[in-house]
Amino acid sequence: MTNPISIIGALLLCLSASAQSSLSNLSSVTIDLDSSTRSYTGTLTFRHFQVMDARPDTARIGIHAFIPTLGSQHNRQLVFRQTAASEIAGFLNAHFTRPDAPYTALIVLRNLWLSDANYRREEKLKNPAILHERTHIRLKAEIYAVEDSLFTPVLRFDTLQAYKRDNRYTSIVTYYSIWNRDVTAILCDMADSAARLTTARQGKGRQLHLEEIMKWNQSRFETPITGNIALTPGVYTGFEECRNNKPSLQHFEIRMENNYRLLYISESGGSTYYSHEAWGCCDGKNIYMMHDGVLYPVWREDRAFYFLAPPTPPALGPDGKPIAPEYFTTTSRAETNQRRIYAVDMDSGKTY
Repeated sequence: MTNPISIIGALLLCLSASAQSSLSNLSSVTIDLDSSTRSYTGTLTFRHFQVMDARPDTARIGIHAFIPTLGSQHNRQLVFRQTAASEIAGFLNAHFTRPDAPYTALIVLRNLWLSDANYRREEKLKNPAILHERTHIRLKAEIYAVEDSLFTPVLRFDTLQAYKRDNRYTSIVTYYSIWNRDVTAILCDMADSAARLTTARQGKGRQLHLEEIMKWNQSRFETPITGNIALTPGVYTGFEECRNNKPSLQHFEIRMENNYRLLYISESGGSTYYSHEAWGCCDGKNIYMMHDGVLYPVWREDRAFYFLAPPTPPALGPDGKPIAPEYFTTTSRAETNQRRIYAVDMDSGKTY
């Protein structure tokens, strides 16, 4: 059977873009998978796991700032000791395989992100219960059973795990060690589900070649906005307009009011109005993301996009415009510590 790892490695080298250094300069916290986990004794369908890291940012597994009790609050990057692909494959091969199993498994990792529970104002208004959430673990992956160089789709695994106020995460005991255990538990659940489904669906379902899987995952990042092209100025009414570098509104203005960047859209008669509903905009040099009615500049790392914004939505005046000033008006270290780093989901345009 052709070894997918060498092909995948070549693909990822081709996909890699020159990364900026801002996130790599953050202090790091290492997340360790729980090596004390006992080897699984149930259905062992796979003799080997291979992992393809198809995330927009492969250098880290999250960004986290909130400290409930001890320590200062500042942005930290969360990392494994090895690459995510090596770390996850090594763990699964140690606990979920047997040498005489009929299949190997390919896991396409589309998202693995640990972060604060970041929500927009409108999300908090629709669902007040999320105000108690403090941290999130996101994992999205596709699992394929491999036999005779053919890949059978087995499972699309997509989970969001939230932790709330007044639970173990708010105790004095460090909760990074608890994250170690909980990320491990999610991976175990994924591997167990894949093994059971593969056995149940044996001989059923369509079969794919590795090149088809790689092409599909590569196409997610072959969009105009991720290419080296000139940015088109205008207002994005939705994420697809940003992805395609085709803003639908060209007449607009970015104004500074109360230390905020606000978006004004021009009407046909020459008047303008404040807008908080657009996805974002571009001035021809920079992309801005709309978050709680304010525009924040977006920067790119690898194939991912990030922006800095305060964790608390600004107060609004009678006209619906933000009126409370931000913490700072300069790009100082203090301002960075007071703000959260938000990631843009490159499949949906949502932020977390």
